[in-house]
Amino acid sequence: MKNCCIAAFGLLALVMAVSCAPDPAPTQPAVTAAAASPTAAALNAATSTPTAAPADPTPTPLPSNNVAASGEVVPSSGQETAQLAVDGNLESLWNSGRIPLGWIQIALDGQYLVNKVEMVIAQTPPGPTSHELWLGDGSGTRTLYARLINQHTEDGQTLAVTIDPPRSINEVYLRTVQSPSWVAWREIRVFGDPSETAPPPAFKLVKIADGLDLPVQLRHAGDDSGRLFVIEQAGRIRIVRKGTASNGGPTRSVDETPFLDISERVSCCGERGLLDVAFPPDYSIKQHFYVSYTNGEGHTVISRYKTTVDTDKADPASEEILLTIEQPHNTHNGGRLLFGPQDGYLYIGSGDGGGPAFNDPDNRGQNLSSLLGKILRIDVESGAKPYTIPASNPFTQVEGNRGEIWVYGLRNPWGFAFDRRTGDLYIPDVGNITIEEVNYQPAASAGGENYGWRITEGSICFEQWGCVKGEPCEIEHWLCSAEGQTSPVSEYNHEVGCAVVGGAVYRGSGIPSLQGVFLFADFCRGQIWGLRGGLHDKWQSPLLINTSFPISAIGEDQDGNVYVVGYQNGVISMIAEE
Repeated sequence: MKNCCIAAFGLLALVMAVSCAPDPAPTQPAVTAAAASPTAAALNAATSTPTAAPADPTPTPLPSNNVAASGEVVPSSGQETAQLAVDGNLESLWNSGRIPLGWIQIALDGQYLVNKVEMVIAQTPPGPTSHELWLGDGSGTRTLYARLINQHTEDGQTLAVTIDPPRSINEVYLRTVQSPSWVAWREIRVFGDPSETAPPPAFKLVKIADGLDLPVQLRHAGDDSGRLFVIEQAGRIRIVRKGTASNGGPTRSVDETPFLDISERVSCCGERGLLDVAFPPDYSIKQHFYVSYTNGEGHTVISRYKTTVDTDKADPASEEILLTIEQPHNTHNGGRLLFGPQDGYLYIGSGDGGGPAFNDPDNRGQNLSSLLGKILRIDVESGAKPYTIPASNPFTQVEGNRGEIWVYGLRNPWGFAFDRRTGDLYIPDVGNITIEEVNYQPAASAGGENYGWRITEGSICFEQWGCVKGEPCEIEHWLCSAEGQTSPVSEYNHEVGCAVVGGAVYRGSGIPSLQGVFLFADFCRGQIWGLRGGLHDKWQSPLLINTSFPISAIGEDQDGNVYVVGYQNGVISMIAEE
């Protein structure tokens, strides 16, 4: 959440290993590592600074469609030598002058159908390196295509990643996570041919309900009732039920009487308020549910409520408070609630608590003794009061750590969502001043991932410069190691939008092309993207719809259809094909 958005939107200021085997698994991006050039000069080991090497006297002719030189090169540092990374000359190189983390971006001069990317190593001494290849497709986002993890490399060696099938892109982005040398490349080659701009998105929004007051989430109860439950930030939950369209109007009606009204105990608005509702498995039998809200003291409360004899009304007096998370500031309160589709535990999104400049100055996101800047996992359905901590949670065995923590290193995970079919978890995380990101956790994960904040913001370092301990301080380095972190799989910068929101995986029957796609959006500009990928990366997130209104959330119904929540206009829309 960001201050730039507060006026418009109170709620949001808001491995793949390199394989040298001849037959890599067909489901993984094909990566090959060529031997180092026998004539490559040794690099300067004293400074770990790559130096120029003579060209191989009998180089293999390069294909004529290397388009890298057409692009603008933007590095993490060392701008004065950046263009040398694409000049076609192995005697020259780009040198960042800094230790990892480092990166280099090639913004091509148009769209190209690319089938291979080659990277020529500049490194001393030989040793293990880890790199990531990201691709931008012109949608405003870039996505992680391949991870080249813990590979033994040496100066002059060529790493090649086959893009299969070829992909229409306008950006190549290389991120170096680990290296015994300063971050540098002798040459980066991008092989492809000009391609047409992607066709306009083939999806649209169909209005199904309106008249809602600052809606922030949309849920279903899984009870076969067909009802949608929309959370209004001031403290009400409204029922949206199926209706009959007339004169092109909404196809659903909003009950006048709220399902739940706790506005008198909710602190609203800004980034506070009634933030979410979650219905447990077998809700139709249990008839209780859970909410997250900001209380009068500004803290986050997780409570259980019961329904009445009238299943369209809950009892405000039935509140049972399970957990209160103290908030140091009035921003980054998180609030997302979801039950895991495979384990039945309650997952709670908790922001970092904000602070001056919205930058988590106390580094709570990395502090395992704090519940802030995390996703929590607790068992609220075992009958134990107020809840139990699953024994399989990753931080239960270390004294001082909070056992509720499932993953950490998050700034404000406002819109995370599960894929109901696979159990995979998608985590959009609102950035600070530069990058919005989407993270991914496969269903088989045992938890404990560190998603980086406030060491990194997206794929880049976050405001950390200084001198390497034990070395002369002649030059400042990034003091930003991404080793041990889990990288995002999609991101965009603030030239594209301001605050990422989510999210739902499409599992409906009406749009086969969206099956299994995670939908997320930007609040300020209203773009909606669809993210697809998996365990072996090859992620992509094309633009699906370009709206003109602030989007506070994306939700789903029991049938897997996906809906978009308009914050200011109070409109609920369903995603449909054109």
